[in-house]
Amino acid sequence: MRKRSSASALLLGGLLAVAGCVNPETGLPPGSTRVEAPATPAAGAVREAPAPAARQAAAAPAPQGGESFVVRKVRQLAGEADALAGVLEGLEKAHANLRDGARQRAAGYHERVGAIEARLKIGTTRANPRLRAEWNVAQSMLAALDRDVGAWDVLRTRAAEADSRAAFLNDSVLNAFELSGAVEEDHRALHAIGDRAAHMTVTVTRLLDEVAASSERQSRLVTAERRELALLAEAIDAGSLDDGVASGPYSSRAAEERPLAVVRFDDPNVAYEEALSAAVQQVLERRPGSTFEVVGISPGGSMAAAADYADKIHRSLRRMGVAASRLRIATRADSDASVEEVRLYVR
Repeated sequence: MRKRSSASALLLGGLLAVAGCVNPETGLPPGSTRVEAPATPAAGAVREAPAPAARQAAAAPAPQGGESFVVRKVRQLAGEADALAGVLEGLEKAHANLRDGARQRAAGYHERVGAIEARLKIGTTRANPRLRAEWNVAQSMLAALDRDVGAWDVLRTRAAEADSRAAFLNDSVLNAFELSGAVEEDHRALHAIGDRAAHMTVTVTRLLDEVAASSERQSRLVTAERRELALLAEAIDAGSLDDGVASGPYSSRAAEERPLAVVRFDDPNVAYEEALSAAVQQVLERRPGSTFEVVGISPGGSMAAAADYADKIHRSLRRMGVAASRLRIATRADSDASVEEVRLYVR
C-alpha cells in the first residue's frame, strides 16, 4: 500500500512539472516529489497565457447542430430566386410603361396625319404652309416612334438575360437534390424554390414573346409610315390627295379599291384563317408574284387596336407561307367603319 502511494506521488510530481507548476529556480531534478504551493501573483502582474491544452479545446469541432453545406446551398438558391423575381418585376413594369407610351405616341401620330389627310380630301392651296408645318410635327412624332423601336430592342436583350438566369436557376435546383447530407426539410425548401423558378421561367418566356412582337410591329409601322409620309408630302405640294401620288393608304384609289378580304373584329374570337387562306391561295395560283397590303381600319379615336389587329392578320399570312417581302402593313381611320377591321389588298 505504501509503495503504491510513493509511485502515485512520483507520477503526480512528473505531471506537475510538465504543467509548469514547479519553480524552475529550485533546481530540483525532474523526478522530485516535492510540491510547492504556487506563489501568489503580485498586484498588477500579468497572468500567463492559457495552457496549450486550453487552446486545443477552443479549436474543437463545431457542435452537431451546426449549419450543413446543403442548408447553405438552399439559402443561396433562395436568394438567387428573390433577386430574379425583382429583375422580372422591373422588366414587367418597364414593358408596361413602354407599351402604353408607344400606343399613346402612335395614336397621337395617326391623329395628326388623319387631320392632314382630312384637309387634303376637301382640297387646299398648293404647298399649304400650315399643312407643311403639321407634316413636320408628324415627322417628329414618327421619329419618336422610331426611338421606341430601340427601346424595345434594349428591353428584349434584358429579358433574354433574365431568361438565361431562370434556366440556370432551374438547373441549380435540380443539381441540389443530388447533394448528400440533406434532410427532408431541405428537399421541401428546394421544391418550393423549384416551383418559383418554373413560374418565373413561364413569366419571362411570355415577356420575351410580347416584347419581340411589339418590337417587330413597331419597326414595321415606322417603316411603312416613312413611305406614307413621303406620299403625304407630295399630296401637300399638290394641294389634294387626288392630285398627289395615287398609291398608298392616303390615296383616294386605296380608299375606293375593293379589298380581297375584310376581317371585322366585332368578336374577340373571330374565325377567319380558313377563308383568308383560301382567298390568298387563289390569288397566288393566278398571280404568283402578287404582294399584299394589310390595312388596319379604325372607326375613329385610337389607332392602337387597329394596329394590333393588322399585326394579327400579318402573322397569320406569314404562317400561311406568304413571304415577309410580299407583305406591307399600314393603318388608317375610316368613319364609315362600325368596328375595327382589317382589309387585305392585292398589289
